[in-house]
Amino acid sequence: MNDIRELTLNEIEDVTGGMNDWTAGGMAAIAIGVGGTVATGGFGLLVGGAMMLVGYYADQA
Repeated sequence: MNDIRELTLNEIEDVTGGMNDWTAGGMAAIAIGVGGTVATGGFGLLVGGAMMLVGYYADQA
């Protein structure tokens, strides 16, 4: 009950609520795209959304 041990990677992610690189990158791509013109906004949403989808499935694995 009182033993000290290293945390597993899953335990660390549960505590920190860590966002993986795909999800964070997708959010950044959307933000940068929306900061530009309509064309870059659409491209940013497309690419950023795809990156966030990959991040979602990476978290599920």
